[in-house]
Formats: sequence, C-alpha cells, structure tokens
Amino acid sequence: MEFLLFGLEPPSNIARLARQVQESLYARWGLVSPLALPPLVPLRFAAPAQRPTAEALRRLERELGQALRGPAAPRAPRCRTAGCALHEGVLFWELEAEAEPLASLAGRLSPWPAPEPPPFPPWPGFLLALPEPGADLGRAAAGLNLPPPGSFTALTLVLLGVRRLTPEPLPAVDPPPPPRPWYRALEWEQFLRLPLRKSPAKQDSG
Repeated sequence: MEFLLFGLEPPSNIARLARQVQESLYARWGLVSPLALPPLVPLRFAAPAQRPTAEALRRLERELGQALRGPAAPRAPRCRTAGCALHEGVLFWELEAEAEPLASLAGRLSPWPAPEPPPFPPWPGFLLALPEPGADLGRAAAGLNLPPPGSFTALTLVLLGVRRLTPEPLPAVDPPPPPRPWYRALEWEQFLRLPLRKSPAKQDSG
C-alpha cells in the first residue's frame, strides 16, 4: 500500500470538468501525474504499514459516521472554483473552501500516521500535475483553459487506498534504472464513502 487519501468527492459534473483539465495536460504536455488519481479535494494522507483490515475500516467508518452526525458535526463545505496555482511545486485547480474541520476530523480519527513527507500537499483544490522530469508546470498552467468559476457543495467524504502496481521483472542491467515515480502504474480502491450534512443556511446556486 503506497498511501491512503481522505478526500472530498465533488458532484459528477465538477469531477468531469476537473478530469477534462487533467486530460488536457496529458494531451498537450505528456504529463502522467494528472491522471494518477480520481478528481478529489485532498484532505489528509495516511501511511498504513500494510493493507487496512476490514475490521479497522469498519471501526473507522463507525467512528466517522458518529462524528458526522449531530448539530456540532462538520458540515459539507461550500466550494467555489478559482484559478490554478503552484504550491510547493505542485499544480492545483484551486478552490475556495472551508475544509479544515473535516481534515482535522480525519486526522483525529485515523488509526494510521500521516506520511512524512506527504505524496503532495493536501491543498484545497484538484490536483492537476506533479513535478515531472523536463516539465515546466508554470508554462503549462499559463496555457490552461479553465472552466468559468462556479460553486458546488462537496457532499461526500471518501477514503481511497492507493498502491503501486508491480511491473514485470526486467533483465538486470548495470547500472540499474532509477526507480519509477510513485504516480506511475497505480491502482486505487475506494475503502469508505460517507455522506456529509449540508448546512441548511446555504443552498447551491450552480
């Protein structure tokens, strides 16, 4: 298991827009990292020593479910898409969103430690691209055609398990080739999916 990722799942129309932007980076610049993960708003990473057991996942689901109920529970964050920006060398389609209460809750209830350093900074927004050899992300960002700003409410908290696929063994060479970056040849699995309560004072306007 490479890592676990707690994230917010956007509505399907927003996820589709984010994926289109990611695919444009692959098509124009040959970047692989934009397609490594599904379009999610990252909240927190975890680093289990091995694949989480069914019992651990059931316990976490129960604890998260209890914490997400009641008047004091963190509510589904209202999000608004903004521009793209580089953070710690990583390109994001930024969001204006108050996601910290949910990130803190995930960190408090997660039975697994956070990896140091994380695979990428859990910034409010959609991951567009990681630093790749020979890539100029600033130039790529300047050429992006982002959708117009829009608002949505993220109504679902998810937990993904991400692991690296094991390639077929190759003949030994000297010197050995450098290790492949983590974002190549991945598979991911959704372990948990929990609904979030929408604030009664805020309604989507599109």
